[in-house]
Amino acid sequence: MTLPFANRAKLFAAFFLLLMVESQAMATLYKCVDKQKQTNYQDKPCQEMTVERLSSSLSKMGSKQESQAFFWKAVNGKSTLYLLGSLHNGGRNPFSLPQLVTDPFNRADVLVVEADMEKIGLKDIANATQGKGLYTDKSKLEDHIKPATWKETLEIAKQLGMDEESLQVAKPWLAALMLNAHFLNQLGYKTEYAIDSLLIQQAQGKKPVIELENQATEIDLIDHFSDQDQEEMLLHTLKQLSQGEDYEKAHFNAWEEGDAEAMDLIVKQSFGSGQAASNLYKTFLLDRNERMVNRLVELTNDGRTYFVVVGADHLGGNKGILKLLAQKGYTITQP
Repeated sequence: MTLPFANRAKLFAAFFLLLMVESQAMATLYKCVDKQKQTNYQDKPCQEMTVERLSSSLSKMGSKQESQAFFWKAVNGKSTLYLLGSLHNGGRNPFSLPQLVTDPFNRADVLVVEADMEKIGLKDIANATQGKGLYTDKSKLEDHIKPATWKETLEIAKQLGMDEESLQVAKPWLAALMLNAHFLNQLGYKTEYAIDSLLIQQAQGKKPVIELENQATEIDLIDHFSDQDQEEMLLHTLKQLSQGEDYEKAHFNAWEEGDAEAMDLIVKQSFGSGQAASNLYKTFLLDRNERMVNRLVELTNDGRTYFVVVGADHLGGNKGILKLLAQKGYTITQP
């Protein structure tokens, strides 16, 4: 079967950069300080010192004077990594990065990204996704998900101006991508404004660009998820879309504040609870974090300086890239 939506082909590859962190209803967040004056974030009221109660969009996370870039430096002997979190959804306008980020980027020997979208052509993506994400046995999406899920999918699709025919041939994971892409497009988000895309363009002819992940392998992995896990992914998307732009605002505000721990809590909440959600969280975040860290450690053995751009969701938390690098002997600082 040929792709009935070839004009969206580049979005298929972008799917794994978006990593399917679709939101359930955003819970209230609390920024707390304990007796040792350590700051932490949680989804229930603080038991000791409450710094502030945060709205779902984190609009009161901190003052602009105290804000930091979503940017870290990791050093281990002669090995140096600069790590910048990216919002893969992009934005309505190009991001303007501060000098404390652009200077290390200009000095770095190598740019490292999750996937180099500049190298991926429509033909390559069509080949990688052909036979994956689409039903080839004449079955339809509504045959593989619960009636209530299909009903909600169809309702939201109509609100977004999508036709039923293109959804029916898509598996749940691809249907989720298509819905999310239409939603972000309506909001005016442009993936070409994502930080990694902008820096890849700036690196052309100046420094090599290395990819951390193999797109074909990731597509094959997700395509073999059970119907139950794929439906869970679709449900995440439907819940996100029903909340409007709240999740995108929360994501952006945590990024703007340079707050990896707030970002980590937002992401954890977005997956919700239950075994299926836990499986997705492990697959899309924890397992990938470990693989990316192992690759980064391998790269830095040559003594060059690497500027790394990965999804902001991957950096924070006890099993995020920053903590994993620290466990491997790297000293982590936030400039």
